[in-house]
Amino acid sequence: MLSTTESFIAELEKNGWKYNGLKELEDGKNHVGCGVTGKTTQADFHLFFDADDKSVSIRVFKLFIVPIDKKLQLLELMNKINSEYRWAKFFIGEDEWMNVQLDALISAETAGPNCLNLILRAMNIIDTAYPRFMHEVWAT
Repeated sequence: MLSTTESFIAELEKNGWKYNGLKELEDGKNHVGCGVTGKTTQADFHLFFDADDKSVSIRVFKLFIVPIDKKLQLLELMNKINSEYRWAKFFIGEDEWMNVQLDALISAETAGPNCLNLILRAMNIIDTAYPRFMHEVWAT
């Protein structure tokens, strides 16, 4: 297991957080999953620690499905939200689901607290943006 992954898991355990999906991937990366419940929604975070032990990709897949008849409006809103917030960026995947991404440089010493901090920041952004997205989805 990579030292950055170990640091992150130690930080989760120290704070009483549960995790799942701990895997060593074929390309040398490590994957850790972590579900977080916010004020407005729940998100499953996937952390991919790079084999070089120097960076992490944090992703939330399938936050919500993008209705085809609302895609243009959601793209416009997504661009506005992405310009308002640092750290987390929303994007619509090929499967028409709204996703969230963050990337960061880390080290074994910083991975634990920094990754947990990034998850909390991202969840705060998701909690703020989600009702705006849902308003657009359900608006007539």
